[in-house]
Formats: sequence, structure tokens, C-alpha cells
Amino acid sequence: MMRNAWMRYALCLWAALAWLQAAAAAPLLDEPKKAPVIEGEYDMEITVTGAGIFPVELKVTRNEEGQLVCESKDQIGVSITGIAVDEEGNVALKGSYQGMDFEFKGKLEGDAMKGEFDISGYAGTWVATRKKGATP
Repeated sequence: MMRNAWMRYALCLWAALAWLQAAAAAPLLDEPKKAPVIEGEYDMEITVTGAGIFPVELKVTRNEEGQLVCESKDQIGVSITGIAVDEEGNVALKGSYQGMDFEFKGKLEGDAMKGEFDISGYAGTWVATRKKGATP
């Protein structure tokens, strides 16, 4: 009789521990991935094949609604005004140059974003590296 009581107790304890373990893991499984932190100031270089390297200062912030926004400064008239990043770290920068709209697609890798482009006959690469001391 006592043996059956201990068996029932052990079985209930085992079931309770299994339930607690599953309950603890549930929030981790259901929690959606968050986009990486991308806000900050970046030194960017746009390398156009056959034309050279063009430096750009890029600043990524959030507006009052929490949406990502960009500001850029350069010497050639490139204006980067939009940015999107997904939970996988895929980045899309939107802007214009001499009235031509463009989108640079790339990947966030640590403190840098980089990618390739081919827009209206202009091809090359771009890389934006977070400035030292610029807090995300």
C-alpha cells in the first residue's frame, strides 16, 4: 500500500516538473524575433565601379512614432532618407541622387551594414560602419 502511494507521489511530481519546464519554455518559443538595433551614426562609403569611392555620413534615428529615419551628408548630392531592417538583419536604404531614386539592399553584420547595387547602369558596393563611440 505504501509503495503505491510513493509511486503515485513520484508520478505526480514528475508530471508537475515536466509541466513547469514546458511552461517556462513557452514564452521563449512564442516571443517574436526583434529587429537588431541599428540606430547610430555611420561612416559610409559608396564604391561605384569605374567612378570611385564616395564618402557619406549617415545618421539613423527613430521618429516620434518609433519608425526608423535617416539623414545623410556628403559632397556629391546623395540623399539617403529611408531605412528598413528586418529581424534577420536585412537592410534596405532608400534615397536619391540627381533626381534618380535608388534602393541599396544589404545586410547588418555587427557594427556594419553592407551590400551591392546595380541601378540604371551604375553598379558597385556600399558599406556603412558605425562610428567609434556612437552608442546604438
